[in-house]
Amino acid sequence: MKRSISSVLAFAGALALSAGVTAGEDLAESQLPKAVLNTFKAVYPNATDVEYEKKVKHGETVYEIEFKDKGVEREIVYSADGKVLKAEFDD
Repeated sequence: MKRSISSVLAFAGALALSAGVTAGEDLAESQLPKAVLNTFKAVYPNATDVEYEKKVKHGETVYEIEFKDKGVEREIVYSADGKVLKAEFDD
Protein backbone atom coordinates (compact mmCIF):
# COMPACT_ATOMS: atom_id res chain seq x y z
CA MET A 1 0.00 0.00 0.00
CA LYS A 2 2.81 2.43 0.83
CA ARG A 3 4.33 1.84 -2.60
CA SER A 4 0.99 2.67 -4.27
CA ILE A 5 0.68 5.96 -2.41
CA SER A 6 4.27 6.88 -3.25
CA SER A 7 3.64 6.09 -6.91
CA VAL A 8 0.50 8.23 -6.97
CA LEU A 9 2.30 11.15 -5.30
CA ALA A 10 5.24 10.87 -7.71
CA PHE A 11 2.85 10.80 -10.68
CA ALA A 12 0.95 13.84 -9.36
CA GLY A 13 4.20 15.75 -8.92
CA ALA A 14 5.37 14.85 -12.42
CA LEU A 15 2.02 15.89 -13.84
CA ALA A 16 2.21 19.28 -12.12
CA LEU A 17 5.73 19.84 -13.44
CA SER A 18 4.75 18.83 -16.95
CA ALA A 19 1.98 21.41 -16.87
CA GLY A 20 4.67 24.01 -16.12
CA VAL A 21 2.94 25.44 -13.04
CA THR A 22 4.07 25.30 -9.44
CA ALA A 23 1.84 25.81 -6.43
CA GLY A 24 1.21 29.45 -5.62
CA GLU A 25 2.43 31.45 -2.67
CA ASP A 26 0.03 33.94 -1.09
CA LEU A 27 1.53 37.41 -0.82
CA ALA A 28 0.82 40.65 1.00
CA GLU A 29 0.47 43.75 -1.16
CA SER A 30 3.85 44.96 0.11
CA GLN A 31 5.52 41.83 -1.34
CA LEU A 32 4.51 42.56 -4.95
CA PRO A 33 7.02 44.06 -7.35
CA LYS A 34 6.38 47.80 -7.65
CA ALA A 35 5.75 47.52 -11.40
CA VAL A 36 2.96 44.99 -10.81
CA LEU A 37 1.35 46.99 -8.02
CA ASN A 38 1.60 50.29 -9.92
CA THR A 39 0.03 48.80 -13.07
CA PHE A 40 -2.76 47.15 -11.10
CA LYS A 41 -3.56 50.26 -9.01
CA ALA A 42 -3.55 52.51 -12.08
CA VAL A 43 -6.23 50.42 -13.82
CA TYR A 44 -8.22 49.22 -10.78
CA PRO A 45 -7.94 51.90 -8.08
CA ASN A 46 -11.25 50.87 -6.46
CA ALA A 47 -10.70 47.09 -6.42
CA THR A 48 -12.03 45.22 -3.38
CA ASP A 49 -11.50 41.74 -1.90
CA VAL A 50 -8.01 41.70 -3.40
CA GLU A 51 -5.83 38.59 -3.11
CA TYR A 52 -2.23 38.35 -4.37
CA GLU A 53 -0.37 35.19 -5.33
CA LYS A 54 3.06 34.43 -6.78
CA LYS A 55 3.45 31.40 -9.09
CA VAL A 56 6.01 29.97 -11.44
CA LYS A 57 4.58 29.10 -14.85
CA HIS A 58 6.85 27.56 -17.49
CA GLY A 59 9.91 28.79 -15.58
CA GLU A 60 8.67 32.39 -15.27
CA THR A 61 7.58 33.99 -12.00
CA VAL A 62 4.15 35.56 -12.40
CA TYR A 63 1.80 37.40 -10.08
CA GLU A 64 -1.90 36.59 -9.97
CA ILE A 65 -4.29 39.14 -8.55
CA GLU A 66 -7.89 38.14 -7.86
CA PHE A 67 -10.34 40.90 -6.92
CA LYS A 68 -13.73 42.49 -7.43
CA ASP A 69 -14.22 45.62 -9.49
CA LYS A 70 -17.68 47.18 -9.72
CA GLY A 71 -19.23 43.88 -8.64
CA VAL A 72 -17.35 41.81 -11.23
CA GLU A 73 -14.88 39.15 -10.11
CA ARG A 74 -11.61 39.44 -12.00
CA GLU A 75 -8.26 37.71 -12.19
CA ILE A 76 -5.22 39.31 -13.80
CA VAL A 77 -1.84 37.62 -14.25
CA TYR A 78 1.19 39.93 -14.49
CA SER A 79 4.84 39.38 -15.33
CA ALA A 80 7.33 40.79 -12.81
CA ASP A 81 7.72 43.93 -14.95
CA GLY A 82 3.98 44.70 -14.76
CA LYS A 83 2.94 43.39 -18.19
CA VAL A 84 -0.53 41.79 -18.31
CA LEU A 85 -0.17 38.16 -19.38
CA LYS A 86 -3.78 37.03 -18.86
CA ALA A 87 -7.06 38.61 -17.78
CA GLU A 88 -10.31 36.88 -16.86
CA PHE A 89 -13.61 38.02 -15.42
CA ASP A 90 -16.89 36.48 -14.24
CA ASP A 91 -20.22 38.25 -14.57
